Amino acid sequence: MKKFDNLNIDAKMVYLLLLTELVIDKTSQSEGYEIALESLNKAWDWIKYKNIDAYSLYLYLENMDEKDIMTYMELEEDPDLETAWICIGNALAYIIREAYLYEKEKYLPQTIESVDDETVESFIANFKKIYNHCDVANQLLDYLEHNYPKNSTKKVDIDSVKAFIKDVIH
Repeated sequence: MKKFDNLNIDAKMVYLLLLTELVIDKTSQSEGYEIALESLNKAWDWIKYKNIDAYSLYLYLENMDEKDIMTYMELEEDPDLETAWICIGNALAYIIREAYLYEKEKYLPQTIESVDDETVESFIANFKKIYNHCDVANQLLDYLEHNYPKNSTKKVDIDSVKAFIKDVIH
C-alpha cells in the first residue's frame, strides 16, 4: 500500500485500470461483460481527457436500470467471477471518486464516498486471487513509483506503461 500511496493521482488510476484489463476477460461470458468493457473505456477516456462528468461514470457503477457493475457483481454466483467483478467495481469506484474530486463536488454518492485505502487493498487482494502466476502488480507499482512519484505532475504515458505490462507478462 505504501508504494501505491507514493504514486501521483493519474498513476494510481492507470495502475488500477491496467490490472483490471488483465482480469476483465474472466467476465466475458457474463451478462454484464459489455457494460464492464464500456465502463473501462470511459474510465480511460476520463483519465486521458477529463471530458466525461463524474456522474456519467458513476452510472456505470450503479444505476436504477440495474445494468451496472455493482448489480452484476452481486448477482454473480461463481466465486472466481465475482472476484473479477470486485476488481472492476473497485477500480471504477476509485476513478469515479477522483472524477468527483476533480469537479470539486462536495456531495458524493454513498458508494463513492466510502472509497478509501481498503478499496485499493481489496482490489489488490482480489487481483492476486485471479492473476497469481506472475508478480505483475508489484512490478507495475515499482515502474510507476519510479516514473510517476507522488509529487510529480508528469502526465502518465499510458502507451509506455502498457508496453511495460506486455513485457512483464510475456
